[in-house]
Amino acid sequence: MQGQITILAHGFNKSRGDMLFLSCGLKARGIDNIAVKLPARFNTLNNCLDSLHLQIGNVVKKHKTVNFVGHSMGGLIIRSYINKHQLENVGRCVFIATPHLGSKLAGISARIPFYAKIFKPINDLLPSSENKYLLENKKIEIGIIAGNKNGTVFGKMFLSKNSDGRVETASALSDDAKETVVLPCAHKKIHRKKETLDKVASFILSGAF
Repeated sequence: MQGQITILAHGFNKSRGDMLFLSCGLKARGIDNIAVKLPARFNTLNNCLDSLHLQIGNVVKKHKTVNFVGHSMGGLIIRSYINKHQLENVGRCVFIATPHLGSKLAGISARIPFYAKIFKPINDLLPSSENKYLLENKKIEIGIIAGNKNGTVFGKMFLSKNSDGRVETASALSDDAKETVVLPCAHKKIHRKKETLDKVASFILSGAF
């Protein structure tokens, strides 16, 4: 049985490389990690769960403690995966700009003919009045990092100022969080900021930002 490992999961319409900054930064701080590649562009959340299991199923079994870090939809995939497989050896999770209550922009996109049929993850990002992804294992320590820099055209048109340009700040929060921090960052860049890296590393190592 090995020690600790941290799994990094990217968001909708992204790839493993999108988590490279965090992966390299965490390794430099002595935090061993694996960045996974998910089919989060044309496939459903369940398809992403199957892909994730193929990549980390054996890894989870070989390590005493597994931590998770997810950006955007990656956080929802992580939460669903932990619940589905009833993982007992999860230590800490950090969710960055994860739309726990969905995204208003996803709801708008879903109205475009055939859009949601092509980009299936949109169906798992629709706005909701409740967080359907709360972890069943209450022992897991959760850190939430949200952004509130709305600098995109569509963000300014359809979202409040208190958003990251893709996700409303309120949607990124969660009642099961041990700690929460809001950074002046945009959705597409928040996980590539040194301040975010520092907070992720701190939470993984100590359980506090």
